[in-house]
Amino acid sequence: MTKDEVTAQIRDLFAAWNAHDADAIARFYTTAATVRDSAEPANAASGSDAIAARARMVLSGFSDAKLEILTILVDGNRACVEWRFSGTHDGDFVGVSATGVSVDSVGAAVSEFDEDGKIVSETDYWDVARFLRQTGVLAGAAVS
Repeated sequence: MTKDEVTAQIRDLFAAWNAHDADAIARFYTTAATVRDSAEPANAASGSDAIAARARMVLSGFSDAKLEILTILVDGNRACVEWRFSGTHDGDFVGVSATGVSVDSVGAAVSEFDEDGKIVSETDYWDVARFLRQTGVLAGAAVS
């Protein structure tokens, strides 16, 4: 795939996230893909069903979730996307019950694509402590 094709795939993936369509999100990954989260790397989502379930878990925690692409870098079959997440924490997420608080975070996803443009592996990096401070679970400096 060309750099432009990988970039287009990433933009389409983010559109699926913003449409809150977990099944559409899962279709951007191979059936054997693995998605890891820096907050809990040992608990990877492997396979289409697990990736769709992971997306549903995220989306159920934030009914108005929005992902914005800040930067896309592509090198061969690998890409890094810097993103901004925002939403109202109105459902359970990472063991935290709904708080009704608006949260935001920046993070990055590092992905590897196959020759058909599907994601084979992805690791997402984000600041879980910021989320916990924003929702009042973790004491600390005020987060703006």
